[in-house]
Amino acid sequence: MDTKYQLTFEDFMALQKDSLKRTEHHKARYNITTIALAMMVFLFGFIVLHIILPMSLYFYSLYLNSENIFKLILVCLAIIPVILLRPFIGKYYDFVTLRKLKSAYKNDTRWPRDVTLQLHETGVHVSSSFKSGIKKTDVPWDSIKVVGEDDCHFFLYYETNEAIIVPKSISSLAESENMAFYDLIEQRLNNDFKKNGM
Repeated sequence: MDTKYQLTFEDFMALQKDSLKRTEHHKARYNITTIALAMMVFLFGFIVLHIILPMSLYFYSLYLNSENIFKLILVCLAIIPVILLRPFIGKYYDFVTLRKLKSAYKNDTRWPRDVTLQLHETGVHVSSSFKSGIKKTDVPWDSIKVVGEDDCHFFLYYETNEAIIVPKSISSLAESENMAFYDLIEQRLNNDFKKNGM
């Protein structure tokens, strides 16, 4: 079965967003960034509280009487901003990475591109044409290890950082043809996953 559609820069960015959740490279960098930011928030909170709290009469007397208890209270209070900012700290890496990619590929001439997708017994043949040339890729069904998706796309990963982007709704196909197309992809992928014991 053959189908044609056009991919835009927004489709490419949707793939990048999906890959943030899947690739080991991004997972490792996400963990490092999250830990570093949490430590920075904690240290900033600790320093600010160390300056502000002794101004209070209660904490000043506590500071004079028992420095260890005062430090323990400081540590406990400095953890509170980390807990409160946890959702924002977790989203920071994704936000910054996508902004960098958007900026780097902003003037890329590969978008938009016309794609011809052919499904065969042995695999998928993708031919995409853009201003600076034509790219052809043959992907055997058993090379597709992971299938990602968002609201508008399927992402068929055949390498760690490479995937075939397939829109969920192809405008050139009728609704019944769209359904038949995706049923065929799903059937092929399920067969190969069963053969590989997945």
